[in-house]
Amino acid sequence: MRFAQITDCHITEPGDLVADRVDPTDGLRRAVDRLAELGSEIDVVLATGDLTNDGRPGEYDVLERLLERIPQRIVVVPGNHDDRGELRRRFDLPVAADDDPIDHVVDLGDCRLVCLDTTVPGRNDGRVTIEQLTWLDTQIAERIDVPAIVVQHHPPFASGIESMDQYGLDGADIEADIVSRHRHVAGIVGGHYHRPIARAVGGTVAFACPSTAVQLHARLGDGPTTYADDPPAFALHELTGGSLTSHVVQLRETTSWVPSWAM
Repeated sequence: MRFAQITDCHITEPGDLVADRVDPTDGLRRAVDRLAELGSEIDVVLATGDLTNDGRPGEYDVLERLLERIPQRIVVVPGNHDDRGELRRRFDLPVAADDDPIDHVVDLGDCRLVCLDTTVPGRNDGRVTIEQLTWLDTQIAERIDVPAIVVQHHPPFASGIESMDQYGLDGADIEADIVSRHRHVAGIVGGHYHRPIARAVGGTVAFACPSTAVQLHARLGDGPTTYADDPPAFALHELTGGSLTSHVVQLRETTSWVPSWAM
């Protein structure tokens, strides 16, 4: 089974820029073009939050128009820049009060996606409550016949970039402990860090996907938030034999060729 992952799209209304210089619609449009080309090669698209920049209805209007060309099913979790009510009104999500966490499960036959809402309305850092973590434990344990993938916005690990780690995930250690009890968890996928980062968590691999809008500079340690002119990107994940293999696809003009020795 193959998944594409888009994250941190930060879509704005026309004319508005991200980080003072980036038109976020350009990167997402390129990602959508690539996903449309891949077609049936991809089973599901995971959209792991911060889909808009400020959670405004007009931004979600732009987002919907951009995503309508994606032929695959889209599974959504919110990010700290999103509005839960707007997401519920526009995507296939459980009906509940607008302020309730959007925790949900998607069964795909050969895989269970356990989608965990790590957001706290009005804040950039994340939190998972004891009630949510109990729910996570139950949903993972409910099906041991297929691999589980945990899908969330804030990754359950620190990036090493202090300007981002101040907005990390409260409850990450407990989440890691829960995941460690279930050997059939194939991976944890998230976003938030605007960089491709992987780390062992709870006996599996947790992966932070780069942004379709703007990437963070790999400046480890202390310092101000610094962006880089790296290209927009998305991820491809392949689930085989209970393990998840992840690739980063950079969205820039490139050519590919087959060398003579490979023919």
